[in-house]
Amino acid sequence: MFTSKSLTALAIGLGAIASQAKAEKSTFDSDLTWVSTDSSLPKVVIYNARGTILSASKYGRLDNINYGSGPPVTVDHMIGNVTEVLKVAQLAVVSFPVTGGSAGLNSSLYLNITQHANRHLCTEGSDIAGGIMFHGTNTLEETAFGVDLTLNCSKPFVATGAMRPDTYISPDGRSNFFQAVATAVSPDARDRGGLIAFNDRITSIYYSTKSNANTPDTFRSIEQGNVGAFLGGQPYFYFSGPSYPTGRPHFDVTNTTELPAVVVLYGHLWIEGFDASLMYAAVANGAKGIVHMGSGAASLSPSAREAAAELYKQGIPVVTVTRSVTGTGMPGIEKGPVFYASYLQGPQARIMLQLAINAGYTLDEIRDLFEAPLRSAIYAPAPNSEWFAEV
Repeated sequence: MFTSKSLTALAIGLGAIASQAKAEKSTFDSDLTWVSTDSSLPKVVIYNARGTILSASKYGRLDNINYGSGPPVTVDHMIGNVTEVLKVAQLAVVSFPVTGGSAGLNSSLYLNITQHANRHLCTEGSDIAGGIMFHGTNTLEETAFGVDLTLNCSKPFVATGAMRPDTYISPDGRSNFFQAVATAVSPDARDRGGLIAFNDRITSIYYSTKSNANTPDTFRSIEQGNVGAFLGGQPYFYFSGPSYPTGRPHFDVTNTTELPAVVVLYGHLWIEGFDASLMYAAVANGAKGIVHMGSGAASLSPSAREAAAELYKQGIPVVTVTRSVTGTGMPGIEKGPVFYASYLQGPQARIMLQLAINAGYTLDEIRDLFEAPLRSAIYAPAPNSEWFAEV
């Protein structure tokens, strides 16, 4: 965690005056040190899991490939370079131990972040407006999704990062940082679920995915669209009334330190269709659930469907999602041993299944968790309810 002393030196050098907030500590913020130029501004906590946004390169200002080799960028350095953010909010930082790139992270990170965020943001009487998260973009959507499903209040939680290191000739992280904070303090950002602020756009964490491995314009909600954009650094929401993503659940992980193992298997052509022995091998290796990425509308090969039915009898849930860029699988009229996820990508379905198993959901409850939004849309309304009942 940065110190107010180091930030003060940076801020004064850039013409700002940073001071530590002297407000009396409460149970929800006893571990936080506030840095501020105006104690009347809203408070925002930065949950720092590093990533490219805090990376540097020793190879020069055009390197956006081999970065991470330069001296690490600190959060106080970032604030010192974006002092405008202190005109928007008071800031505090909670840093989490992260080694290597974000591809090596696991679910313990988002459990740690969400437990801190629930205490800071959601404790009764908390005066903190919202939180933002710095994270490497490779797995940002997964950590953010986990936090989104486990944050127990309506305050904004905004994930951001960067595709270019801070030493690049035009780093994107500084703008993303400011925009994330501006979103977190906006009253219009409440009651929408978690958000991603990235490259002048706001998307829902629930539906977002990293769509490009290289360019700053990477996080997209392709089918559902953007929630908003940034104009003059400020969030503009396309819809005046807030709403949560359809089917978004909430899980209590207050006392959770580890989640059950769930694997993702990619459906593909094989000698005789998909190699269903991988499903049995995953369970033998400790998996408590399986997410299958199927072709088209989340289709399973005959061998995979047979394996799913056998695993269902053993109490192992198999959830299928489409491996296509967008779209969804659709459950049949009769409820079966394979569960169809509603407009979720494989990594997100895996996290939701982990949380459901951890919460003690039965197989029927897991099926409803994933399929209920689809079934209510497809089979409940007339005349569909009549047509399908006649078959």
